[in-house]
Amino acid sequence: MKNRPIHENLDTSFVNLSALVHYLRRREFAGSIRVEMSGYEADIVLTTAGEMRVREHDRIAGRISEGEEAFQRLMIRAREPGGIINVLQAVENSAAASEGPKPVVEKIIDEIPFAVETKQTVSGGSIAAKPPHRNGNSVIVKTEPKNEIESQPVENAAPKPLPEISFDFGNQSEEKAAPPNFAAPEDWQMVLNLIAELLSTIDKSLAEANLEFAAAFEKARSEVSGDYQFLNPASGVFEYKNGKIVVRRQIEARLFTAGINETLRRILEKLGRNPKFSNLHLITTHRILALIEKRRPLYDKFAVTPQLAKIIGI
Repeated sequence: MKNRPIHENLDTSFVNLSALVHYLRRREFAGSIRVEMSGYEADIVLTTAGEMRVREHDRIAGRISEGEEAFQRLMIRAREPGGIINVLQAVENSAAASEGPKPVVEKIIDEIPFAVETKQTVSGGSIAAKPPHRNGNSVIVKTEPKNEIESQPVENAAPKPLPEISFDFGNQSEEKAAPPNFAAPEDWQMVLNLIAELLSTIDKSLAEANLEFAAAFEKARSEVSGDYQFLNPASGVFEYKNGKIVVRRQIEARLFTAGINETLRRILEKLGRNPKFSNLHLITTHRILALIEKRRPLYDKFAVTPQLAKIIGI
C-alpha cells in the first residue's frame, strides 16, 4: 500500500477539519490526514471499515500521544490559522504506479465546502458523527465511566485536597509516550466547582425570563460534541442539572473549559440575536462579568478568563 496525495497544503484558515474528517468517514475513505502547525503535528488514519486512529506530537509540550484526547486537542488546534493539512489516499502499489485517471474519491473531496465559514462557527448538524468505537486496533475509544465527580459550591478560600481519589483515564497512548497533562485531583475538583457556578449563574438568569437553560445547554453541547466528545449526551460522561454537574472521568482542564465555553457561546449568541431578549442578554453578560471579577485568580489559573471575556465581548 502507498499513500497518494489527494490534496496538499490546505490552510487551516479555510478548512474545517472536523467536517472534513466526518465527510471522509461517511465516504468510507481509506488513507490519512496530516496536520502540521508550528511545533505541532498530527496524523489521522482512516480505513474503509470505519476505524480511525489519531496520533499527535506536540514538540513544545514534549508530548506524543494517541486516542480520544489527542483527537480532541487536534480539533481545537486545527481552528488556528496558518496550519497545513494534507490528505493522502491509500492505494495499491500497482494502482499508484499506473497513469490511469485518478479515483473518484478526489472528485468527492473537491465537493467539500472548505471555505464556507470561518473556524469560529461550526454547524453541528452537518458534522455530527457517530460515537467513537473500538474495533480491532482502533485507538479512538469511548472510555467506560470509572469514577464520578460532582461539583461542590465554590468557596473563596483555597479548596482542601481530596484524599484517595483514583481516576482510570483509559489512556491508549504508547508506553513511552508522555501522558496527557491532567490536573491534580484538588484542581480538577475546583474546575468542576467553577464551571458549575458559571452554569448555575446563567441558568438562574434565564429562569427569570421563563427560559429553560438546561434544554438549551443540552442542544448546544450536542452541536459541539463532534469536537468535544465528552459533551456528547450519548456518552454519559457529562451531566448538568439544577446547578450541579457530574463528570464521570477526568478531562484535561483546558479542554474541558474550552468545550463548556464553546457551548455557552452558542447559547449567548442566539440570545443576543433575538431583539426580544436583548435586555436579558445584557443582564446575563453583566453577571458573567461580575463572576469573572469575583473568581479572577482561579479563572486565570485555569485559563477560563480569556475564553469568557471573548464570549461576552470584553
